[in-house]
Amino acid sequence: MTRITSLLLLTLFLNSCNTTKVIYVADSYATCKNSKSEKCLQVKENKEDDWTTIPNLIEGFDYKEGYTHKIEVEISKTKNASDNESQLKYKLTKILYQEKSKTSQTKTAFIGKWKVFSLAGMGKVKKTPTLNIDTSSSKISGNAGCNTYGTTYTLHGKNITFETPVSTKMFCPSMSIEKTFFGCLQNTAYYKIIDGNLVFYSKDDKEQITCSKAATNDSKK
Repeated sequence: MTRITSLLLLTLFLNSCNTTKVIYVADSYATCKNSKSEKCLQVKENKEDDWTTIPNLIEGFDYKEGYTHKIEVEISKTKNASDNESQLKYKLTKILYQEKSKTSQTKTAFIGKWKVFSLAGMGKVKKTPTLNIDTSSSKISGNAGCNTYGTTYTLHGKNITFETPVSTKMFCPSMSIEKTFFGCLQNTAYYKIIDGNLVFYSKDDKEQITCSKAATNDSKK
């Protein structure tokens, strides 16, 4: 349990009255803990805390993705909440500030179609896998070097993890690129945009996949 969650729960359960807190709201949504498709706000009480997700919207708060917010909220217990629902209700009382994220341009650059030109353990590859990144659905798809594939991803800032890809079952003379590509996706922990290229790294900071932006008329999808 994160620091903000424990503090809020402790306050609310020891005191039946509503409580007012100042919280930070991240510049992007994250996948909710109990859902692979729903999006939740990311919040924290102190700058040094880790982000945590809340399943409910903040009443009266017109959230703008791409902006970091510091807001004052009133937090109350939800009456007769089921086991699957949050027992906390958030209501905006004041916006203290909002600022455009310094990484918003990088996040915009993350979107779109990419061509892989380097894989860990193989170096440069001639038959390039592709990635079509759709941030609205948190999905990627493309060609893995032989078969077409698709999967979902979870993004927290620049940290990213991919679910196991689902692909067609066509057999090619060489499946080594495809096998390596899928393995690199599974090993990915975070990404960077470097000189216009998209680079995925493992937890131990080793390059897994390096991509260049695909041309709009590229035939691979």
